[in-house]
Amino acid sequence: MAEQGYHDYKCKNCGGPLVFKGDVNKMVCEFCDSQFDMSEFKDDDRVREETSDWSQSAGNTMAAGEAGMNEYACNTCGAVLVAEENVGATECPYCGNPLIIKDTFEGMNLPDGLIPFAVDKKSAQDALKNYYSGKKLLPKGFIDNNRMDNINGVYVPFWLFDCETDGSVFYKATKERDYKQGEDDWKEIRDFAVMRAASMSFEKVPADGAKEMDDAYMDSLEPYDYSKITAYNAAYMSGYVASKYDEDANAVKGRVDERIRNTAKSEIRKTVEGYTTVSEQASDIDIKNGKITYCMIPVWMLTTRYNGEAYTFAMNGQTGKVTGDLPVDKGAATGYFAKIAVIAFAVIQAIFFLLKVFQGSNVVPAEIGALVVALIIGAIALSSAKSSMVSHRKHEAAQYLKQGSFKLKRKEDRHTGTRNELVRKAQQSTGA
Repeated sequence: MAEQGYHDYKCKNCGGPLVFKGDVNKMVCEFCDSQFDMSEFKDDDRVREETSDWSQSAGNTMAAGEAGMNEYACNTCGAVLVAEENVGATECPYCGNPLIIKDTFEGMNLPDGLIPFAVDKKSAQDALKNYYSGKKLLPKGFIDNNRMDNINGVYVPFWLFDCETDGSVFYKATKERDYKQGEDDWKEIRDFAVMRAASMSFEKVPADGAKEMDDAYMDSLEPYDYSKITAYNAAYMSGYVASKYDEDANAVKGRVDERIRNTAKSEIRKTVEGYTTVSEQASDIDIKNGKITYCMIPVWMLTTRYNGEAYTFAMNGQTGKVTGDLPVDKGAATGYFAKIAVIAFAVIQAIFFLLKVFQGSNVVPAEIGALVVALIIGAIALSSAKSSMVSHRKHEAAQYLKQGSFKLKRKEDRHTGTRNELVRKAQQSTGA
């Protein structure tokens, strides 16, 4: 009898995917064989949901109107910054637009910790120049108009998440073997239901609390050396600005949960070995004993405009790592593609000519073959050059996995059946 899958439904006993079995008229777990009456389900109900448990300690607040502090608000992107009176912040580091100074400083939450700047302004400017160098598709006037003097040192608000995870991942897997039967080619496929359960811990998975900052930028600047976290001291603010967070821990924890769960599943997947194919069917990763702390992290930022577009560059103020997008000059891109394609055409045409002379090969005319391959090489080279103009990438939480915390708690590999598939049927010869 036909079966209809409902893999959004999870077994309340093991967390595995449930499917409807028509022969018993019940939902059945593919992994532990538990059965559930249909009356237990509603259209909007799921038997078991992944859980996340986070707690956060209440922080202190800097007094409103604290002496020596100014507050700035950007009327374009909405960023709110705090700085000492002697910092002439006239430009928003997030979008590059002018800032409006508010009349009074309204106070801000004090962080649980702070990582001081280790890279000075001159080094940050030099690193940006280095970042621009060698970019073949960069417009010539971009660097000249980049106003590197306007680079700002910003303490960006970050939430750091510590937790333990406990969960299971369910897979369908196969072991395949090729064999001959007579003159025909066959494949034997052995199907398996595979389950792995494990626990592990994560330390200080970061998520920035500034809406204005692209999360991928901040991910790209990781990691930070958390051993350098120190208690907040107003002296560290001297010469820099601090961004007030506009996303609290609850607003960002969904992204952190996703990073942690993806990494947990990736680590568990490493324990599934010896199969020809493996496909994940369901997962049940619970986050528990979570703790959230608030930290200010140093970032050098510069936003510049070119042809009406804003380009933001960010640098890890502790390690000097740079990220950001660069504009592509269309004329330079066309010229680069043409140059590579012409060189490739000449080289490949010569190779095809030699093959034709010494091996008598005339399957493809040399000019046509050389042109096709040259265009492909030119396109690949141009794509590679364009990818070098974009550096920021999102990352999962693997680098925050606590060393030695991974523990494989359960391992099950159950053979569920064997099938044979015809790969190639031999042609039958017929007599005259």
